[in-house]
Amino acid sequence: MPKWLVSGLGGLLIIFVAFLVVQQVYSFSQTVKNQKPANTISVSADGKITAVPDLATVDLGVMTQAATATDAKNQNDTKVNQIIAFVKQQGIAAADIQTQQLNLYPQQSYGGVMVPGDASSIQVPKVTGYQAQQTVEIKVHGVDKDQSVLEKVLDGAVNNGANEVDGVNFSFNNPDALQQQAQEAAIANAKVKAQALAKAAGLSLGKVVSVSETSSGFPTPMPYALAAMAPNSAQTSVAPDIQPGSQDVTETMSVTFEVK
Repeated sequence: MPKWLVSGLGGLLIIFVAFLVVQQVYSFSQTVKNQKPANTISVSADGKITAVPDLATVDLGVMTQAATATDAKNQNDTKVNQIIAFVKQQGIAAADIQTQQLNLYPQQSYGGVMVPGDASSIQVPKVTGYQAQQTVEIKVHGVDKDQSVLEKVLDGAVNNGANEVDGVNFSFNNPDALQQQAQEAAIANAKVKAQALAKAAGLSLGKVVSVSETSSGFPTPMPYALAAMAPNSAQTSVAPDIQPGSQDVTETMSVTFEVK
């Protein structure tokens, strides 16, 4: 075998062995790093943040009846467009207004009385008209500070043709920030609890070894029920007095501390 080949293979072998040594050293160091201290104490604690919802979501509907499908849809579209135009005049951005669905179906009448066993008594349903229905979702921001825009939207939407109001749901624009605050409060409470336990056992509390979330109590959107309203040509609706109230955001954290 040529001398240069033997030298090359020897060099490769040395590099390979060195690589294995480095890998083993790194693996050992990671094991030591991730290994928990022998003396630890684990506690769970709750953290709660109370906040006023700052986002209101309104679901409005328009239902129209007419003799033909075209008339029903056109009349419905006209009312929905009026509502959207009014809502935009209140400073609501187009991105916060969404037409969610359009339903158009015939209204049928079943005449006569069916006599059991008499096939001739079965009546074919007759179309007497058409009904169109659309729903619009509107988001109103900043209701924690001022509810006047929300009240104007509800009042004006009804006066502009909305005859179905599914209600108002209150929620938060930035729920992640509230959850983080609740987590921080839970960790702080866990530290207080751990310090008391360690003191009772004659130990001193060390650094945090691990933290994990055990449960989250973020509230679902809170509904504010409103009865369905039908506008009357001789009357206008009165703006409702709506208060968003407050909601609790809770987090439960499990924290493990080193004790000495």
